[in-house]
Amino acid sequence: MLNVAFVYAPIGHCSFEENLRVVNEDFGRLPPLSLSYAAAIAERAGHRVTIVDANALGLTPAETLARLRPLRPDVLGFSLSTYMFRNTTRWMKLLRDALRVPTVVGGPNVRLYPRETLDHEAVDYGVLGFGLRGLPALLDALERGTDPAGLPEVAARNASGEVVLGPVDPNANPYQELPKPARHLLPNDRYYSIISQRRNFTVMVTGTGCAFSCRYCAIAPLPRFRNTLDRVMEEITDCATKLGVREVDFFDADFFGQRKDAVALCERLVRADLDLEWSCRSRIDVLDEPLLELAFRAGCRRIFVGIETPDPRALRAMRKQVRVSDVRLTLDTMRRIGIRPLGFFMLGVPGETHRSALATIGYAVSLPLDYAQFSRMIAKPGSELHDDLRRRTNADYWRDHVLGRPVPARLPNLHSRIGEDAVETYTKLDYLAFYYRPRYVVRSLLKMRSLDELARSARTALRMLTGLKDRDGRKP
Repeated sequence: MLNVAFVYAPIGHCSFEENLRVVNEDFGRLPPLSLSYAAAIAERAGHRVTIVDANALGLTPAETLARLRPLRPDVLGFSLSTYMFRNTTRWMKLLRDALRVPTVVGGPNVRLYPRETLDHEAVDYGVLGFGLRGLPALLDALERGTDPAGLPEVAARNASGEVVLGPVDPNANPYQELPKPARHLLPNDRYYSIISQRRNFTVMVTGTGCAFSCRYCAIAPLPRFRNTLDRVMEEITDCATKLGVREVDFFDADFFGQRKDAVALCERLVRADLDLEWSCRSRIDVLDEPLLELAFRAGCRRIFVGIETPDPRALRAMRKQVRVSDVRLTLDTMRRIGIRPLGFFMLGVPGETHRSALATIGYAVSLPLDYAQFSRMIAKPGSELHDDLRRRTNADYWRDHVLGRPVPARLPNLHSRIGEDAVETYTKLDYLAFYYRPRYVVRSLLKMRSLDELARSARTALRMLTGLKDRDGRKP
C-alpha cells in the first residue's frame, strides 16, 4: 500500500487563453473533478489516498507542504491542463524537491503533449487516457520497484531515458468501470461558481465528447462516451444525501444533445424529489418548451448557451449551425418557465470588423439574458482551429508554451480582420455594457438569495470595474 497525495495547485491565468484575467480569477472555486476520479481509482486499488485542494483552501506552497509532511506520501499526483502547465509544474517542482518522492500527472495536457510533458524536470510519470488500468498498474510498479515503461496507459522513461507511451484503447467506454469521484476527500463547503446560489456546490459530468463539430471547440474531436442513468443517479443521490450538496453544475459539452438520455434523467430527478438545483450547458437549437418545462421541474435553474455572434456568416465559418432568428424566442421561453439563461459570446470571430464587434455588444444587451460571458476566439489546444493554425504558421505555440520556450503574449488569429488589442478592448466593453446597466443591477439584486451571493457579486463587480480598465496580463 502506498500513500498517494493528490495536489490541486491554485488556478492562475495564461495570457493565451480566451478569458480576461479578471474574469478567470473570479469565476469561482470548482472541485477538481479529474483528480477526484484519479483518487477514487487509486483508493479502489487499495492505496491510502489524500487530496489537498490548495486552490479552494487558498494555500501557499509552504502551507501545502506543511499539510503533506505528516502524511509521508510515497507519490504526489497532479492534473495538468495546457493553460496551467507552467503554474502547476512550478508547484510540482517545489513539492517534489522538498518531499523527494516521484510525481505522477494526468489530464488533458498529457493526452495532447505526452512527450513534452515528461520533458519537464518536475514530471516523473504520466497517466494516459482515463487511467483506469494505467494508474493502478503504475502505482503497483512503484510499490514493487519494477520498471513501468511500456505499461498500458502509462508514459514513462525507459532505462535509456527515452519516453515510452503505453498503449491506450481509444474506444473503451470508461464509465463501465469508472468509480464515482472521491468527493469525500474534498472540502465540499468551499466550492462555488460566480453565479451559484446554494451550497454545498459541486460539478459533475454524465458523458464526454459532443455530437457537433464547431471548429473552435477542443471537445468536439474527443470520443463520445455516456455514463448509465443508474450510475448518474447514484452519484447525484450520494452528493445530496451524504455530502449536503444542494447545487450541481453539469459540465457536459451539450447536456441536452442526447435528448432521450436527458429526458430520462430529468424524469428520474423529478421522482427522486431531492432538495437540489442544477445548471448545465446546451446548444440553443436543441431546446424547446416541453423539454425546458421538464428540466425546470427536475431542478434546472440555469442553462448556459453558446450564442457567439449575431453574424450568420461567422457562425457558418465556425461551423456553428445555429439560426440567429431562433435565439430570442428560446431565451424568452426559458425566462418565462423560470430558467435563467447565460449566453456565451465571442469576439474576434471569422471576418470580425469593428462594425461587427460593436454589433455583438448591442446584440448581447438586447437579449433576455440573466448572465453573459464574453471571450476572445482562440485556437484552443486540440481544436480544429489549432490544427489550422499549425498548418498555416508551421508553429505550435501551445507546444512551445509547454516546453518553456519564449512565446508571444497572444496566439495569432488568422480569421479576424481586427487586431488582438482591439478584440480585447471590445471584450471589455461588452462586459461593461452588459453588467453595469442600472436596470440590470437592480434586477440582479432582487434575485439574490443570500448574503454570501451578494458579497461575491459585489466583490466581482468591483474587481471587474477596476480590472477591465487595465491591459490584460501578458505573462503566460
